[in-house]
Amino acid sequence: MIYKRLLIHLLVFLPYGMALAQTVTLSTLLDEMADRHVLARYPFPHYTSLQASSYNRESMAKDKPGWFADSDGTGFIRVEEHGGKTEWVVMEHTGPGAVTKMWAPYFYYGGLDDLEGPLVHIYLDGNDIPIISENYFRLITGRGSVPPPFAETTARAGNCYLPIPFSKSCKITFDKKPFYNIINYRAYPEGTLVKTFTPEQLNQAMPQMDKVSAALRRVYPGQPGEVFGKKGMVAPGQKMALSVNKGAGINSIEITVDPAELKLHPELLRSVVLTAEFDGNQTVWVPLGDFFGSANALNPFQTATRIVRSNGQLICTWFMPFQSKAVLSLENLGSVPINISKFALRVEKHQWDNRTMYFHANWRSDDVHAGNVFSDWNFIDIKGKGVFVGDALTALNPDEGWWGEGDEKIYVDDASEKRFPTHFGTGTEDYYGWAGGENPTKDDVFSHPFLANIAVGTANSKRQGVRGFNVMTRVRALDAIPFSNRFVFDMEASPGTQIRNPWDFLGYSSVVFWYGFPDAKSNRPPLPAEAARPIMTLENLDSLSKSVKREGTDSGFKKSQ
Repeated sequence: MIYKRLLIHLLVFLPYGMALAQTVTLSTLLDEMADRHVLARYPFPHYTSLQASSYNRESMAKDKPGWFADSDGTGFIRVEEHGGKTEWVVMEHTGPGAVTKMWAPYFYYGGLDDLEGPLVHIYLDGNDIPIISENYFRLITGRGSVPPPFAETTARAGNCYLPIPFSKSCKITFDKKPFYNIINYRAYPEGTLVKTFTPEQLNQAMPQMDKVSAALRRVYPGQPGEVFGKKGMVAPGQKMALSVNKGAGINSIEITVDPAELKLHPELLRSVVLTAEFDGNQTVWVPLGDFFGSANALNPFQTATRIVRSNGQLICTWFMPFQSKAVLSLENLGSVPINISKFALRVEKHQWDNRTMYFHANWRSDDVHAGNVFSDWNFIDIKGKGVFVGDALTALNPDEGWWGEGDEKIYVDDASEKRFPTHFGTGTEDYYGWAGGENPTKDDVFSHPFLANIAVGTANSKRQGVRGFNVMTRVRALDAIPFSNRFVFDMEASPGTQIRNPWDFLGYSSVVFWYGFPDAKSNRPPLPAEAARPIMTLENLDSLSKSVKREGTDSGFKKSQ
């Protein structure tokens, strides 16, 4: 009886969920990867999302030279000797944690002529014998010990999403001088129970990994639930709204439009806005096309959270819980009516608790940036508590030169005050999971559960290169980023050397997806006037470029904010 009373006391007074905390294992992390509900709850056990990368170490501080240094395939921690052989340390952490993502181009210093690259050694818990030792390029492209889709080839790169938990420490080395690489990992608080990864666990987990793979590709996840739907014409200035008046969770949104209508009036993708209000608080306000990676045209792709099909079907599977009422709307801010042949919500039962958060999506509208001006272009600045789970970037490039040299700089909590990012990347395409090495073409379009290069250039061009709209997105699962009081996401506006002139203009817009508690707020409010305007075009940027060339390098350009 005494022990029973003690157990009840602990269940009442320990923080929520602590008494039910389980050991972190490969199996629990795989379950988490497949469950979209997990992201809607603040993580327990809590973790800090960290990143090791080969960013250029000349980047020391915002107010010092080198902040926009481009040679990002050079950085590493130190050089060590193991058994008389040299190894370069690229990631190191002491304490419990888990590696969640590894990326690199699948070519080395010799470019596309050197596809061999280094051996990677992963040492766990201070052991001198690596738990993984194999060719890095084969590992991350699904040709080694980790099968697709947990390791898979993208455009000239590979991404490995196999979780590798460790209880005491992790060190990752290469047997050759490091080239471009990024490693994401979690750091758990001291005392967190973690079962260290072994190759035997990987073999035993293969059946579970098959189920996870199927779940990540499932069109309609979650419970069957109840369907709320409407259809019809939405006239200019009008909206179509769906209301759910009981606490639950939306596990999918499905919208079907006429692709022929969008081809005739592509401006509808920008002027029709998707909004969501949960329990009286509006948390989603994004143009329909931008939300679905199709600001310029209907761009088919499929990730674990959004699907676009050429027949006009748009599906969102971010899980969206609420306590009492949800209202989702399609509002037409333009001058052309749109026919919505399906607008449906699939709603399942869901128990709200003190870790549950609201889904948010925020849009930054078209912004013009000159090629000779480097800056940290801000996606979002959030104050409050939540978890960052994904984003999308649309870049309009009027040139055939490479536009995406810039690194991501992500500041979590007090990192912004310290003026150095928690995550410092190596290039825009690297952040979105692919690689340069040559100018991209439409052959570099791809879709994977957590990454998609949605569009590469849209203009009629003999080279079929990057002139036009370039759209990409990243979905985060185990590499999601919790924040306690602030989250700032910047991407360097830094094009390649071919287009760094005052008349080389680039257009940017972005969407950010995140979960937050009720008091969390961002710097991205609704922008109805911007959404009502036609999307930026190549003609707009070409005209601006000609004006600058004609009138002088300081004319016609307003610096972005």
